Amino acid sequence: MKNLKLTVDEAVDFLKENLEIHDTLEIAFNRIFAEGEVLNIDFSEYFNKPGFKILVSLDADSINPTIEIDVYEIKNDLIEYTIFPKNGDEPSIVSIIEK
Repeated sequence: MKNLKLTVDEAVDFLKENLEIHDTLEIAFNRIFAEGEVLNIDFSEYFNKPGFKILVSLDADSINPTIEIDVYEIKNDLIEYTIFPKNGDEPSIVSIIEK
């Protein structure tokens, strides 16, 4: 496993560049931990600002196990995430550090 310690901006950029549809993502932000398969990644503009949203199918038995995470909105609460690539490449663990 690759263990990386990055600032929040570096971590968001790393997520943008390395996350692909059907990868498994474990993400911790604020008091939330979510784990599941990435169904979609959206870089559309919202209100004339760049966007970065991830649609994740949670590994859970609930009524609505699909959530959308607005990465730019939660980036200051981001603690850690792990990407498990669908192609079997080495997982990446990214921990957030202060600048």
